[in-house]
Amino acid sequence: MTHSIVVGAGVVGLSIAWELVKRGHRVTVVERGRIGRQASWAGAGILLPANEQTAVHPLEQLTALSNRLHAEWSAELRSETGIDNGYQVCGGVYLARSAGEQAALAGLQSFWDECQIKYCPMSSKELAKRYNFIETSQIRAAMSVPEEAQIRNPLHLLALESVCQLRGVDLVSHAEEVVFETQGNELVAIRLGERRITADVFCVAAGAWSSQVLSPLGIQLPMIPVRGQMLLYQSSRFVLKTILNEGSRYIVPRQDGHLLVGSTTEEAGFQSLTTAEGIRELKEFAERLIPKLTSERLLNSWAGLRPATYDGFPYLGKIPNWENGFVATGHFKVGLQQSTGTAVLMAELIETQTPTVEMAVFAPSRVPEFGV
Repeated sequence: MTHSIVVGAGVVGLSIAWELVKRGHRVTVVERGRIGRQASWAGAGILLPANEQTAVHPLEQLTALSNRLHAEWSAELRSETGIDNGYQVCGGVYLARSAGEQAALAGLQSFWDECQIKYCPMSSKELAKRYNFIETSQIRAAMSVPEEAQIRNPLHLLALESVCQLRGVDLVSHAEEVVFETQGNELVAIRLGERRITADVFCVAAGAWSSQVLSPLGIQLPMIPVRGQMLLYQSSRFVLKTILNEGSRYIVPRQDGHLLVGSTTEEAGFQSLTTAEGIRELKEFAERLIPKLTSERLLNSWAGLRPATYDGFPYLGKIPNWENGFVATGHFKVGLQQSTGTAVLMAELIETQTPTVEMAVFAPSRVPEFGV
């Protein structure tokens, strides 16, 4: 039986672990902090629409594959663990308040047309009727996208952690610094303090920290952590069922009456604390769009660090110069969305199968300066 070690227990790492154990691997997952935290836990769980039949670019194919798998995985996770991860096709509405946002929305329309993704323009009258709690006076354009979906990411992570435990995955949390043992061009073990774990395959899926994990192997992985701050409101005075998007900001309704508001995009190093300025910006966005969202209804705020790459594509594939080493990171804002497809593709690579999606564009070796 192949023993695989996954370094990182965010949504990508846990998804890879579950996919591998379903394929008969013995799996150990190692996490520097708590299982299922960091960016995976902090996000909003939005699943942007994609069309598997029209997807041409590998990134689009990865997203479309992942969307289909999310529906399947949600049912499987609920069946195995009893945990409902909140997957639902709730639809989304895209709003443009400024001329720049209107131009960006027109660009999105062209993309949706090309990908044959359903959308429908909304008139000011229709918007005001359907969303009478929104301040619509300055909105220039609105589009309804019925296939947008969401997952309640903390519950999804809890389900993944639970199913991994049920399937016998060894979950190691609060691990000491990972030290690789090597022999020739192969990885043979990791050391966590006094504990030594041997394995056949090693996969680094440590999000924004992946570069630090790989550095001792002589791998310079060009990545930066990008902080995103979030707010949580109580919305019991009105009912919002669809996701609201305006530019890079969004409001996501949960079925329990809460609203998630996000998100900032800040290059702040590995600082994952909220800031007064970030909270103020998100409050102004949310409370301007929905005046009933007063400060008294603000319940909580938090931040996470997204792993960003230099060209916007994740690193998925074999670690250069190491025969049995793999990496899966750099998904930036769509780690949760692309986690299911990533898990399948990485399992296919690890088992030397032909991947479902062409992987060259994701290969870590595409980076000119990548290596020893």
